[in-house]
Amino acid sequence: MTDQIVPEPEPGRSSREAGYCEAIVRIEPEIAFLVRMLDVVYRRRGYPMQRAHYLLMLRLLEGPRTSGELAMELVLDHSTVTRQISAVEKCGFVRRRVNPDDGRSALFEATDLGVAQCALMRRLRLERLTIMLGDWEPEERRRFADYVSRLNKALLAMDNAGAFSMENYGEPCGQYSDPCGY
Repeated sequence: MTDQIVPEPEPGRSSREAGYCEAIVRIEPEIAFLVRMLDVVYRRRGYPMQRAHYLLMLRLLEGPRTSGELAMELVLDHSTVTRQISAVEKCGFVRRRVNPDDGRSALFEATDLGVAQCALMRRLRLERLTIMLGDWEPEERRRFADYVSRLNKALLAMDNAGAFSMENYGEPCGQYSDPCGY
């Protein structure tokens, strides 16, 4: 069955939704709810490190990086990455050394403690996902992994193209700020 175009807005939906395929109209609130639930889980998590630090550490497990490389790979501005590096350094998860390529900049690498804490966090996250998706068929989990990866690549491509810049949208309604929004 192919996606059908939603011809008329349903009650509670704006006229702007007319013309979008049915699947897109269904996906939009599901993603909004997913983001909300991930935020709830994050606040209740009990993990050994913050999500931002975990993502930074995953990059460093692949090998030493400069702060500029980390900023680019994590799609963050340099000042944010600098603050995150400082925080994980204070925790003893990261050490800095002189960059042998230029002698002026620093390379950051994971310490043994950082590797261990990252492994613990990953194990906890994998255990929770295993429970959450425990009644899914293996093929469903594989397809879901493929779709999440594809969605992340599409988000990154749109961001790289400047598609999320507020210049591409009309006047904002009020002071909207959603740190977890899409």
